[in-house]
Amino acid sequence: MGNQSLKLPKEFEKHRSELEKTVKSFVCIHAERGETTLYESKFGGKPYLPKTSEHPKDEQGNYMNLFAQINFEEVPHIEPMPESGILQFYLSPVDDMYGLDFDNPADQKNFRVVYHPNGVKDESDLVTDFSYMPDLGDEYDPIVQEAKMIFNLKFAPVPAEDFRFEDMVKIDLFESIDHPDYEDLYELYSEELGAEGHKVGGYPYFTQQDPREKGDPTGDYKILLFQADTDDDIELMFGDSGVANFFIKEEDLRKRNFTDVLYNWDCC
Repeated sequence: MGNQSLKLPKEFEKHRSELEKTVKSFVCIHAERGETTLYESKFGGKPYLPKTSEHPKDEQGNYMNLFAQINFEEVPHIEPMPESGILQFYLSPVDDMYGLDFDNPADQKNFRVVYHPNGVKDESDLVTDFSYMPDLGDEYDPIVQEAKMIFNLKFAPVPAEDFRFEDMVKIDLFESIDHPDYEDLYELYSEELGAEGHKVGGYPYFTQQDPREKGDPTGDYKILLFQADTDDDIELMFGDSGVANFFIKEEDLRKRNFTDVLYNWDCC
């Protein structure tokens, strides 16, 4: 953390040492509504698509909508994320679960994660006419407004909802406290040290619970590749004030293999 100090509510000062050991850097994303170029990091809009690549389709053969695009040349670097290349997240335009299969959340039949390691610099080599995509409305599209991404490097400790929390820190979060706003340490921790917001890396946020479990294959997806949270400014929402997470195994991320990504979203 360098010279930066972890800000903690006074109730957790006695746990500072163990909480600081859990701290991870992450890239916070601020979304600003506006038009973007084909190369830029964005929510919505038109994708970066070389003419030599195929536009992803869902299991019914529909062209998928670009949900988000991250150009890593624009992003502050954190390990083991790429330092270059363009990473994209596509969602089916007709699936009422926004592409998620709860029985097999890594099955990319109605969502797709695509990585372009070497960006084409000549726009004449890119698809610019997307009139082949039919207008299916936005009933199943969690994002309505195109928006630029603005990045900032931050750090935070493990959130209470992370499936590894109890193995990383020994805090009884259900201890009652004398506080004007919170009944117990869990409420205080979740509110003051939560993991909300759009981000690359770091720890995830959930409105319900972590879909990953210790001792289960889902527990191997330890890295948060990308998180998109409810954002009224760009009319982004999964369900009722929900949040979407994309997780990946460290070995796959280091190999730049994005074919096995665990996707989850939940809502209030």
